[in-house]
Amino acid sequence: MFKLTASICAFAMLCATAPAISAPNLDTFRKELDTFVETQMHTQKVPGVAIAVLRNGKTVVAKGYGWANVELDVPVTTETMFQSGSVGKMFTAAAVMTAVEQGKMDLNDSVSKYLPDAPASWRPITIRQLLTHTSGLPNAGADFDLRRDYTDDELVKTFYPMTLDFQPGARWSYSNTGYQLLGILVKKATGQSYLDILNTQVFKPLGMKTARAVNDADIVPNRSAGYQLVDGELKNQDWVSMFNPTGTARCICRSTT
Repeated sequence: MFKLTASICAFAMLCATAPAISAPNLDTFRKELDTFVETQMHTQKVPGVAIAVLRNGKTVVAKGYGWANVELDVPVTTETMFQSGSVGKMFTAAAVMTAVEQGKMDLNDSVSKYLPDAPASWRPITIRQLLTHTSGLPNAGADFDLRRDYTDDELVKTFYPMTLDFQPGARWSYSNTGYQLLGILVKKATGQSYLDILNTQVFKPLGMKTARAVNDADIVPNRSAGYQLVDGELKNQDWVSMFNPTGTARCICRSTT
């Protein structure tokens, strides 16, 4: 799904840099976009996707493709609610930068400022490095239980024994751990829950009316099912806990409208 999202974004950005789209050209663009998306969905075995293309602040395309629920033949529409997954990291970064602008955090702050009992090896790690995936913190190991409901303290303590992959700032390596920590640190810095921060500082100011936190118990109209590829075959996604949402924003849903 990440590859499909990246491909569509690249396609849309190329169009955004083109001259103004007239009505005939817009029809051509829509046809080309349909062909591109449908080809990529087939190649990458993605069951369904919704896209929106904006130009100069106006929506020129908003459309669903494929299925929101394969078993029940429910099509994707512009109202379909998708779980954000790691796309939610951009919201975490926005929340942190808002706190920085408000003087509640500093990009050069050490993680130890907010986690005094953190390992000595973490002291050089800064907020900036967590944001830019240059902290050296690895992803959680195989013993990390995605089906468990962790408190913030429990989650942090599962990370403490980790050995850094490299010295902070030395290079880049994608880290879910870093963003989970950012979600916890911004809560400590602001005194608000992670989701309250997103609602007040990100979603409402941006007019993201359909963005919301969810859990397994909530009734969410138009929520899509989740899928994964196993040996190239489409399967229902593994169940994971919506535990105390932090910086990876697994629990956030939104539609294209």
